[in-house]
Amino acid sequence: MLTIPKLGSRLRLSALGYGVILFIWSSLEDNSVLPVALLGSGLTLLLGALWVAARFGGKTFAARSALLFAALAGAATGLGSGLAVVLLMLIKNGLHAHLFPDYPFGLIVDILARAPLWALAGIFAGIGLLLALWAIKQKDGKQG
Repeated sequence: MLTIPKLGSRLRLSALGYGVILFIWSSLEDNSVLPVALLGSGLTLLLGALWVAARFGGKTFAARSALLFAALAGAATGLGSGLAVVLLMLIKNGLHAHLFPDYPFGLIVDILARAPLWALAGIFAGIGLLLALWAIKQKDGKQG
């Protein structure tokens, strides 16, 4: 059993904090791939958490449905992370408008080419996180 928590103020404040971090990052002169990859993945995780909490908050899923839900959410998060990274790269290129872009076209295409692998990794991460959650709950003696 898996019960999805309802949308709370902590998640909304996290979204505001993420927006501030994104605003600061976009103004910096930086062309490193790691920060934009982390920010893109964080954006997808945050948007996914907001959507799931708003849509399914308070609902309980059976174990089989929860595993399928975790796999689908993981795949969507992984695929969305690749797309969000590309979007952030394009936005930063547009904001800074240098003669030589911060993130060249070849790098952006390489990120898109890896998106299916990110989706596969997301499937494994989603299922793994659900199994870890169940193990922790079982150890504490809680059901669901």
